[in-house]
Amino acid sequence: MKLVRLLWHSVLWVRQIIFVVYMAILTIVLAWLTVVLGMLRLPIRVKLIPAKVWSVLIRSGLVIFLWLRVKVEGKENLLSEPCVYVCKHQSSWETVVFHGMLHNICFVLKEELLGVPVFGRGLKAVDSIPIDRKQSLKSFKKVLQMGKARLQSGLSIVIFPEGTRVPVKSYPKFYKTAITLAKSTGAMIVPVAHNSGRFWPNKAGLIKPGVVTLSFGPAISPSELGIDELNEHCYQWINDKVKSIGG
Repeated sequence: MKLVRLLWHSVLWVRQIIFVVYMAILTIVLAWLTVVLGMLRLPIRVKLIPAKVWSVLIRSGLVIFLWLRVKVEGKENLLSEPCVYVCKHQSSWETVVFHGMLHNICFVLKEELLGVPVFGRGLKAVDSIPIDRKQSLKSFKKVLQMGKARLQSGLSIVIFPEGTRVPVKSYPKFYKTAITLAKSTGAMIVPVAHNSGRFWPNKAGLIKPGVVTLSFGPAISPSELGIDELNEHCYQWINDKVKSIGG
């Protein structure tokens, strides 16, 4: 029995190494293509094409190599208009799959990622919003300013309200940046819950086979409530849903 477990563990590590190589090749090739499209000053919808292809191929790789699938709930809640997605952040999984699942999005992300060779230039080309998490007030103002411009250009914005990745069964308070942006622009708010952290650890480790449950909540008009009430509503809906799906 011990030998069987050892063999199974070895198989899981081998398929993860294969996936990492596959992902690295795709990332380098498609990030360079994104950079080139950015240099040509093409419309954002064109510059996003490599990101969407990358995301779809990575999601296929997750199924083929890692046996990690996704079940989507609440597809009817997705909007065609630019909106603000308020999303739980448990792992790298959500940053990988969203470009291929959501219409024309950008992420609010940590500034250090722009320093990654090639990949960072690709992130900049697709109008990501980089922030310095050590300067909270400056970052808050930057998200409001750049977020308004992104929404006006037709992009939806994915914001992780905890500010960083959090472990499974962790429910820290939400920052109000996403809600304030929606309130100041009139953009609809879509809460997003998932349990990716059960399968893809937020630090180095073995990615487990299984099915990630991804749930989109009903869109919320920012005019319905005040900032504090909207933030609390998103907090309760997201974390209640995460708990119900085992995240």
